[in-house]
Amino acid sequence: MHCFFQFFIDKVIKLKNSVSDTLRSLPASLPSSKSFPSHCGPIFDILSPVTADEVRKLLSSSLPKSSVMDIIPTSLILGCQEVFSEIIAHLANLSFSEGRFPDKFKQASVTPLLKCRSLDKSVPSNYWPIFNLNFISKVLKRLFLTRFQPHMLDLPNFNNYQFAYRRGCSTESALQLYLDRIYSTSDKGRLVLLVSLDLNAAFDMVEHATLLKRLSCSFGVSGVAFSWIRSYLDGRTQSVRMGWYSSAVTLCSVGVPQGSVLGPLLFFAYTSLLSTIAKSHQVFQQQYADDTQLYVALSPINYSNELITLQSCLSSLHVWFCENGMALNPSKSDAILFVTAQRLKIMFSLTSVKIADSAIQFSDTVKILGVTLEKCTKHQFIHLLTATCNE
Repeated sequence: MHCFFQFFIDKVIKLKNSVSDTLRSLPASLPSSKSFPSHCGPIFDILSPVTADEVRKLLSSSLPKSSVMDIIPTSLILGCQEVFSEIIAHLANLSFSEGRFPDKFKQASVTPLLKCRSLDKSVPSNYWPIFNLNFISKVLKRLFLTRFQPHMLDLPNFNNYQFAYRRGCSTESALQLYLDRIYSTSDKGRLVLLVSLDLNAAFDMVEHATLLKRLSCSFGVSGVAFSWIRSYLDGRTQSVRMGWYSSAVTLCSVGVPQGSVLGPLLFFAYTSLLSTIAKSHQVFQQQYADDTQLYVALSPINYSNELITLQSCLSSLHVWFCENGMALNPSKSDAILFVTAQRLKIMFSLTSVKIADSAIQFSDTVKILGVTLEKCTKHQFIHLLTATCNE
């Protein structure tokens, strides 16, 4: 029990220390990325009142899953919706009007889940931390999200190429855009160099102060809405639970919970500037949660300028990640050059790109959103996409 508790704490601490060391070692000539794009659009400062009917609709679509954090069984709440919808609506209106998230709902119970059955059960790094939260707190966050999300998605500073946790966006639509750009670039006689970036514990590394400043400066969040988010982030705690045994409670001073409905949108706001940086270098960028891909079209004969542009973009992103307390992981990042066998002979000297001062050799395949893409023909690409859609 203690080893899991300590591992989850030490992991973030070690990553933060590593990021700080990397930041100090970066050349002073690299441009800083600490800027906050100015907000342009409506202000989000008022939380509209919650009605019992609104709560009842949420309860009707909820699954009867209970958590160890629940004071009242979820099945009882769902079985008595008429009563509890009034109670929860009243609680939500008090919370929204005061700009405070209830302290009782800030504690999470973390259950270690083995990543794969074949892995050693005694090694903490082989486990995912699964967060269990109070059911009523989930309803409260969903009520906030219905007010917060429409504001965020309509703003120019939000990354429209973020495909996760958004209605109308999916892994399928993300893959279709990848393949469409690869095909259209190929039809123009050019090649595609794709880089897939891996982040260590991305959601756990979010700095609360930076997130709040970004929400205020770049997304127009203020008033009680801003106070509510700040209250939601402050004082969050967690403990590790296995069976009937639970560890000590520890404070979560960084990070947003990936397993909650609100955590992903806050993470997207935090990383929204990535698309701006990529666009400034004329590099295509896409994201699915924390999975980030960059790709650029190359000339089959004179590709040096495009390659320099991509490397400049990767350097800027590396600085941004470090300055925002996030850990880029070159060892798990990939690069692939989509090219025909005939053109590969011409471009034999192009074999790698540099990510965070590490040379990443081109792979023959890359796995994106569960689909393996090869540096192959269009027919094979279409076969891969068709197989994915049929699953």
